[in-house]
This record gives sequence, C-alpha cells and structure tokens, in this order.
Amino acid sequence: MYNILIVDDEPKIVNLLYDQLLDWSPVEMEVYRAYSAQEAAQIIEKTKFHIALMDIHMPGMTGLELQQRMVQLWPRCRVIFLTAYNDFDYVQSALRHGAVDFILKIENDDAILASLNKALASLKKDTVVEQYMVKAEQKFKAARPMLQKEYLWSLLQGELPPGQLGPERFQDLQLPFDSDERVLLVAARVDHWRELIKPSDKPLLIYGIDNIAAEFLNPVRSAFCADGNQHLVWFIQPSTKAESLSDWKSCLTYVMGTMSDIQEACEGLLKLPVSVAVSHDACSWMDTPVQYLKLQQMLWRGLGLGREMIVQDSPVSGKGPCGSREEAIRQELVLQLRKLKRLQDHLESGEQEDFLDIYREISEFAQRLAKQPEYYTSLLEIQYGLISLYLSYINQSELMEETAGKISLDPLLGKKMFRSWEEAEVYFSRLAAQLFSLRGSDQKNRTGWILSTLHQYIETHFNGDVSLDYLADLVGLHPAYLSRLYKQATGYRLSDYIKEIRIHKAKELLADPRLRVHEVATRVGFETSYYFSKVFKKEMNLTPQEYRERCAKRSIVDSSP
Repeated sequence: MYNILIVDDEPKIVNLLYDQLLDWSPVEMEVYRAYSAQEAAQIIEKTKFHIALMDIHMPGMTGLELQQRMVQLWPRCRVIFLTAYNDFDYVQSALRHGAVDFILKIENDDAILASLNKALASLKKDTVVEQYMVKAEQKFKAARPMLQKEYLWSLLQGELPPGQLGPERFQDLQLPFDSDERVLLVAARVDHWRELIKPSDKPLLIYGIDNIAAEFLNPVRSAFCADGNQHLVWFIQPSTKAESLSDWKSCLTYVMGTMSDIQEACEGLLKLPVSVAVSHDACSWMDTPVQYLKLQQMLWRGLGLGREMIVQDSPVSGKGPCGSREEAIRQELVLQLRKLKRLQDHLESGEQEDFLDIYREISEFAQRLAKQPEYYTSLLEIQYGLISLYLSYINQSELMEETAGKISLDPLLGKKMFRSWEEAEVYFSRLAAQLFSLRGSDQKNRTGWILSTLHQYIETHFNGDVSLDYLADLVGLHPAYLSRLYKQATGYRLSDYIKEIRIHKAKELLADPRLRVHEVATRVGFETSYYFSKVFKKEMNLTPQEYRERCAKRSIVDSSP
C-alpha cells in the first residue's frame, strides 16, 4: 500500500490529479488531497506518505519549505514538484533536497504518470536494498560469535594494530567489554581426550566446555575463543565497570574459586580432564599477547600429575621463573617469531611497506639479543626463521635462478654462516629488496606477455571471435579483470584497440574497387554493413563510400604524368 499526497493552492488542479490517480492503479494506493501547504503540513504529521505531488509556488509556505518538513518526518518520501514556471534555480534547490522530478503544469498526463512510475520504481528499489541489508544483518548476526572468536584470537597472537582495539570495534562485534578497562585472562587445555573419540566430535566438546564455563562465569563479563582443539582462552571483566581495585580483587577471587567447579563439571558431564592457568591480575588489552604466553608456558611445564591443574602466574616483579628476565626475553622471542607468518603473508601479496614495518620490529629485537652472548641460540632461532621464510617464498615463486643472479643464496642453502647479526640484517634487507623488485618485474613481464598475446591474436583474427570472454580465456584471466588491466596498462579500452585494427584493415580493403562495402564489412568482422558504416564514419568523418571515392581520386592524381 502506497500513500500519495497531492498539494496545490489551485483546487482545480488538485481535483483533476486526484481523479486521474484514482483511475491509475498500477499498485494498491491511497490518495490524499491538500489545498494549501499549511493543510498538507497538518496531514503529514499524522500520516506516512510515500509520494507527494506538490506545487512549488504556494502562499504562506512554499513547496520547498513543505518538502523539507516532509523529508524530516518521512525521509523515504519521493517528492514530485509541479510548477507553472520553468525556473532553473528552483529546480536546482528542489533536486538538492531530494526531489525525484520536476514537472511543468503545461505538460501532458503522460509526463505526470511517467514521473509517478519513476518514483514507484525508486521506492521498490529501496525496498529491495532494505531487504538485502536485513538479510546481511541476519547473516552477520549468525556469524558474529565466530567473528568474535577470530578477533580475540588475533589479539592474542599480537596481530591486531592499536587502531583495532577501540570501542567502535568492540561495539561492532558486540563484545561485552570496555576497551579502556583492563582484562583478566584464563587459559585452559584439555589434558586428555577420551578413547575412540572422533576428530569431528572435538569441536562439539569444546563448545560444551564453553557452555559450562559460561554458566559458572555468568556473574562476570566473559568471552571465549579457541585455536582448534588445544588452546582455550577466556577474557573476563567485572560485571560492571570497575571503580576500584577492590572490584578487580572480588572478580579475581570469584574466578579462581570457580575454576574447580568448571573442572568438575567438564569431568562429570563431558568426561574431559581440563587444566587452567589464571592471570594473577588484569592487564591492558595491548599486553594480552604477553600475558597469554605466560599462561601457556605454565600449562606446558605442568605441575604434580600434570593434569587437572589450577595454577596462577606470579607477578612480573616476583622472583619466580615466570617473572625472571630470561623468561621475559623468551616470551618476547615467541611473539616476534609469531610475526614471521604475517611477514610471509606480506611478502607473498607484494605489500612491501607492511613487510618492512614488521621486519624492522623483528630486527630491532634481534639487535638487542646480539648484544647479549647468552641469547645466541635465540638469535639463531630468528635467523633460521627468516631463512626458512625466504627460501620457501623463492621456491614456491620459482625465482631461484633469477634471485641467484642478483644475490648469493649461500646463506639460505646452508653453505655460509653469518658472522654477526649486523651481517645477517644487511643480507636479509638486500634479499627482501631484490625479491620485491623481481616481483614487480615479473608482474610487468606478465602484463607485457598478456598485451602481446592479445595484440597478435586480434591482428590475425579481427574478423573472428574477439569477444572479451574469449580473449580472457586466451590469457587465463577473468573478463572483468582483463578489461581493467588493459585500460590500466594502455590507457584505452580493449574494444577501442579492436575497433582500430578493424578500421585500419577496412581502409586497406576499401581501396580495392572490386569489393563492395558489405563485403568489406564482413571481412573485417562487422555483422552488418549498416553498423560498419556508422562506426567508420564516426572514426574517419567519412562514410566508407566517401573514403573509397577519395582513395580513387588520390590514385588518379598519383598515376597522372
């Protein structure tokens, strides 16, 4: 059902349009009348309208003023202005404020009905878009739990930049946390999977552990994420924003006291022994990767029987192994080594700036290690990680010969050892520069091969199938991408090149008086002589016959003594 409002200070026009719309029924609709802008303003306060036909010049309140009030109340209403004046300034103002059309009163009924059809089509299109957005929101809502887990896991791996930790991102994902408040971490693992369990059942059991923990952690705010079936993590904040240290102390006491209940429930309901490690205190969101690594290391080491443990890390300032300087270095080493995966991704995708940003972070840490001989093996771990990354990329990209021609690969192949980190850093930096350079050259060569292949084919098959789909198959690209690539590489469209070749060949054939124009058209790939003549004249400013006559005259002049 569509509601349509007609507004004009001339009753004759209003009534005429009213009767006309009652006879016009492409959709179910209700038609309303108003004989002044003031009367219309009262009506729109009570009724929603989809389309409004209104005079632009009315006493007391103009149509433009009424339009603004209409848009405030009913933003989707399509306004069509009627006027006896062809006033450009009014047209511009009306269109700026969202009018869909502007009709002179002297125009016939067909113009008005066409404008109404245009407004209806616009409304239907909006409805389709709205339905699409609703469906998209429903799908996003269904996927939100998975997106939350992926986001939190990326955070623990140190893969999120600071800009991704703001309240806007938390709100988008509907995470139940304050981004400006600290967070408490609990890490867990399944100590032993019961016999005969299927691999496909493990995710379901992890889901069961999450549900059990959620029940017990209900008095606090929590979110869960997991990496496969091995590493489980809970993020926790007090139920309301912590106002003092006592709020955090109460939260921590509750969490620690609840862990044994969660363990017993997992064992009793799921037959799964679970060990947990709890942070001694909350940390900032940026520090969660380091804090999580501490908890992981506690679970790796194990205590007592090594199963169904409940352990808590020591403060960083403590004297235990978790708070030692060596442990801090080891934790940072693990975080830096995790960055190698991101480094490889940027190398493979050709993102040189992002690659260099991460490489500098790794290099700066390695420089600190190089100044302390006791961390020599840790330094070697970084070097071998980079060697493995580079060698894997070179092999997979089939760049062994090209790279070897630019820089020695002996360090990668185990034929040479670095004498210092400074020497290694210079080598790795040069190698990265060479690989990005080779990648750029390879892309240029690839693009050059594509253009050459296309041009050669078109020049010999211009009268055959030179459709975009066929040419894309010829060079192994998607038609849309080929079109963009060709335009980017040459500055003009592929269809323009085809047309240029065909016109060039047509000019040669038209010089032969034995060939008729329609025969020339067929030989150069045009389906009809009419279309050929139209294209030819547009390009040459001459019809094919006029071009032929000019060629004949030139031939006579050239052959005269």
